[in-house]
Amino acid sequence: MPFQIKTEVGGFRCDWCGKIVRENPIVVKTCCNNKPWTFCSRECYSQWTREWMRRQEQKTGQRKRQLL
Repeated sequence: MPFQIKTEVGGFRCDWCGKIVRENPIVVKTCCNNKPWTFCSRECYSQWTREWMRRQEQKTGQRKRQLL
């Protein structure tokens, strides 16, 4: 699960939408990313989290048949 990193320095760019963040960016780090992700708003962060969680789900090939 991603965890947030506290930052007070401005001048970041949102990794999700590309906007320049001048104040209070949301910075998160996950176990599978080598670099922290920076977001401009809670909306961008929640969209990224939904997409990240969807990618983390296990994929199953075919639907299993029911046993009678």
